[in-house]
Amino acid sequence: MIENQSPKNFIKPLTDRRFRCIFANGIVLMSTRCRDAIHRVSTGNHLINQKNIIMKKNKESRITRNRKRKQKTTGKHKQYKLSKQQVDTIISERRLIFIDPLSDFGFKRLLGSERCKEFTIHLLNAFIGDDIGTITDITFIASEMVGFLPGKKKVRLDIHCKTQDKDHVIIEMQRERQVYFVNRLRVYGSHSTISSVKSGDIVYATVPKVYSLCFMEENMPEFEGRDRFFWKVYQKDDDNEIFSKENVLYFAELCKFAARLETLDLTDKRNRWLYMLTHLADISEDTLRQMEPIYQRFYNECLISNLTDMEKKIYVRNVLEYADVKESLMCEREYGRELGRAEGREEGREEGRAEGRRQLIMELLANGLDINTIATAANMPVEDIIALAKAL
Repeated sequence: MIENQSPKNFIKPLTDRRFRCIFANGIVLMSTRCRDAIHRVSTGNHLINQKNIIMKKNKESRITRNRKRKQKTTGKHKQYKLSKQQVDTIISERRLIFIDPLSDFGFKRLLGSERCKEFTIHLLNAFIGDDIGTITDITFIASEMVGFLPGKKKVRLDIHCKTQDKDHVIIEMQRERQVYFVNRLRVYGSHSTISSVKSGDIVYATVPKVYSLCFMEENMPEFEGRDRFFWKVYQKDDDNEIFSKENVLYFAELCKFAARLETLDLTDKRNRWLYMLTHLADISEDTLRQMEPIYQRFYNECLISNLTDMEKKIYVRNVLEYADVKESLMCEREYGRELGRAEGREEGREEGRAEGRRQLIMELLANGLDINTIATAANMPVEDIIALAKAL
């Protein structure tokens, strides 16, 4: 017991053997064992607090990364938040009667959804049926595929499906020119192949064929200067013979198709589909009645009146965002042209000055002026003056 302590200032010692201590006048008197136990508890609390701080920082950094990734994806373009009234006003002002099949929303809805699967099957038979055989059914599979290892790049396809024979088909709509688009298709095909191989498989006969069909709104640099608008790219050997048809790339260049439209046979299924994708609003009722029923159904499915209010909002937002992207690209291209013109003018001036200097030196040499004097006056090496003298 503690001496000279009144009952009011005395608190009964704790009975717990781990924490034997006495509180007297605000002073804690404890055993060594008790002090060590409290130190361990306080140290543990400190570590827990440190862990919570680290977890909070990780969460904040993860939120920041996601925000930056979203900003990178959407760019500096507006994020449109539209009411139903605004959507109806935009549809009315822009006279939007049809869903644009080339837009991201329209392409995926009209060719990448279960309700429109018959259109996708018919289109694939028209474009790749000669190599893959007649397609009777397809199954849409995940269009977003994660990287093979943690932290590796994800890929997002426009439309990803497999046929009744388990062959994989990738359908892409590319509205802007990309320098490394073919490399991107190689990555897409690799992911599509690997995603179908299960762990433990040792028979490679089950590896699916992958066919990539791409609609290009702008011409591809690889096919620049050639008139054809539909291309098949196979793997070939040294004798220019086809080595494999199991990973084939197909490209349809819509600009070249539009340029040759008047000379084409639109009864051909391939040409008919390209016409439906690019000139839907130009089809008259008489022309529509002469088409096959599947094209008539596709035409009716493209009517914007078939969309729900939510789908209309998504589609209008997609249209406005693409208009922003298009305007930004046009500004960048115009800036690049202006910069190129300015650089060209400066180079032209420099070339003009160089040519004038050369003509002056030639005249001085013709008049018999000393070479060293000319080199000093023109601030040029003597060797260059001698070379000009030999050209006389």
